[in-house]
Amino acid sequence: MKKIFSIVLFSALVLGLNGCKDYMDINSDPNSPASENLTSDMILSAAEMNIAATYSYTLHVLGAYNVEYYAQQFGTPNYVKYSQFEVSATNGSGIYTQLFQRALGNLNTVKQRATDNGENGVLLQVAVLRAFAYQLLVDAFGEVPYKEAFQPSILTPHYDKGQDIYEGLIKEINDALAAVKAGDAVAKSFIIPSQSLDEWIRFANGQKLRMLVRMSDVKDVKADVEAIVAENKLPEGDVKIAGCWANASGQANPLFSEELATWGRATNNMIGNVALIQTMQDGGVDGRLAKLFKKNKTGVFQGGLSGSNLSTVDEPYNSSDAFGGIVVAYNTPVILLGKTEVEFFLAEFFARQNDAGQAKAHYDAAIEASFATAGAEGAAEAIALRPYNHANWKECIGVSKWIALAGINGFEGYTEARRLDYPEFGNISGTDMYPLGKGAIDFGLYVAGKLYTPFDVFSKVGNNHLLERFPYPESSTSRNSNAPAFPGHLEPIFWGK
Repeated sequence: MKKIFSIVLFSALVLGLNGCKDYMDINSDPNSPASENLTSDMILSAAEMNIAATYSYTLHVLGAYNVEYYAQQFGTPNYVKYSQFEVSATNGSGIYTQLFQRALGNLNTVKQRATDNGENGVLLQVAVLRAFAYQLLVDAFGEVPYKEAFQPSILTPHYDKGQDIYEGLIKEINDALAAVKAGDAVAKSFIIPSQSLDEWIRFANGQKLRMLVRMSDVKDVKADVEAIVAENKLPEGDVKIAGCWANASGQANPLFSEELATWGRATNNMIGNVALIQTMQDGGVDGRLAKLFKKNKTGVFQGGLSGSNLSTVDEPYNSSDAFGGIVVAYNTPVILLGKTEVEFFLAEFFARQNDAGQAKAHYDAAIEASFATAGAEGAAEAIALRPYNHANWKECIGVSKWIALAGINGFEGYTEARRLDYPEFGNISGTDMYPLGKGAIDFGLYVAGKLYTPFDVFSKVGNNHLLERFPYPESSTSRNSNAPAFPGHLEPIFWGK
């Protein structure tokens, strides 16, 4: 199996911040940059690229297979285990290295410098990016070192509970927001190249909203979210890294670079999953579908099956051109916090407050934002096909959000499906569709809007379950005697309990 988590391409920064190119690795020691001449701008941008690579490639790939956005291309073996809902401690090591040792390590350096220099704008940037990176680690592993992390005197930090980390990060953002004032300068960055303090404040509030609403089932967040809504300073569009990618090695969108670039592997391992593709064609072809996947040799969108590469399947599916690959370009933006996510979180908040009117308004706005991000037509038709249903708001939001996040980030879609428990599993499994593991396959059995147990599903996950968490990363546990015992593949992250 290809080791997708060994990437170092984006463990670097851009000199001069003129584009996502001319990379220089500064991560031999994440807490001690190699050159004293490196500025905070450079180190912050390195952290952003660490996050971008992990979020838009490694985590995206794992999430997309585990929530049935993607299936394995005919005859290729690379990601079959992911499509069977299996992730190992070795797989998780790359995520941990990129986010913890590199991104958070670089941010720790910037934080120290900004604290010494009284740069409150930069400290706000650090707080938001720390929250983003740590949130991903919690959502993947559940528990990681936080309170004792990055203390030189503590070589084996204890792991903190996910909820404690979330609450600590929200406090970090609140403290940074309280300290910042109009006119405070922010560092150059890829995420908000205009260096707008107001946009960083909006990003901060959006990141808080994401974490607060995710805690809704385990903590009363009503007052905190109401304060964000009252302030009315949330992102006005997608928070993303865009406009800096180039069609050359080391300079392109990370997913494109690793999977589709002619200078890379150009393997085309990934195809659409029957679950997502047939759901998006239920009642009419969703305009966003063509922005996600190519059509097959007969000119239709055809998804594959989780759990198998169908290498021994009968016609008409016994070739790679029976399925359409993913659509990703060298300059596809890396969206860190989509406008559609913000609107869906607001819709969920108001639904929980039994405010059907506001919930519907934000639900509709979320779908409209999803189509705008995709550059597709048909938002009104999609809303009419799946209108807001207040009596069953969790399923309504869950399924529509699952579809929308396919065009933003696979890991976010996987996280929200684990948290909301929608889409739910139907009565048809991968084995029902492909009973012998060879010969005929019947995709027509799939029921739209449902997940299904993969063919040859990972035994520790089993039928009608998602993989709830990744095993603790080997790169951390092998060196840390305070690492806890893995609680099991079906133990939910704190927000899913």
